[in-house]
Amino acid sequence: MKEFQRKQIIRSVIYSVPFLIILAILAVFLARGAVRVVIKERESLKYARNLEEKAVALVLRKKELEEGIASLQTEDGIKNEIRSRFSVTQEGEYIAIIVDEKQSSTSTDAYALPWYKRFWYTIIKDK
Repeated sequence: MKEFQRKQIIRSVIYSVPFLIILAILAVFLARGAVRVVIKERESLKYARNLEEKAVALVLRKKELEEGIASLQTEDGIKNEIRSRFSVTQEGEYIAIIVDEKQSSTSTDAYALPWYKRFWYTIIKDK
């Protein structure tokens, strides 16, 4: 009988409102901590991906620079670089500059006139 009474007391304490409120607050704190861990994990994954992309970009940049250095170690590469940076020529070479013809626009363009004038001119021209 005493065992039954002890169990009743424990049940009444466990199912009491203050104890349930304390358990709810504890559950909220535990859930909040778990959510923070998940958020930090996602941020670290994004950061890791960003670092991987930067590493790939740096490897490509390194290859480009190595190719540029290799081309500058040849005489033709040096000449091409000087030509591209300073726009100079060697002796006996000439630069030809080709200029396009300018298209002059006329003020009597048919589409510059309003629609009713174009219509009137088409009627008059037919006669």
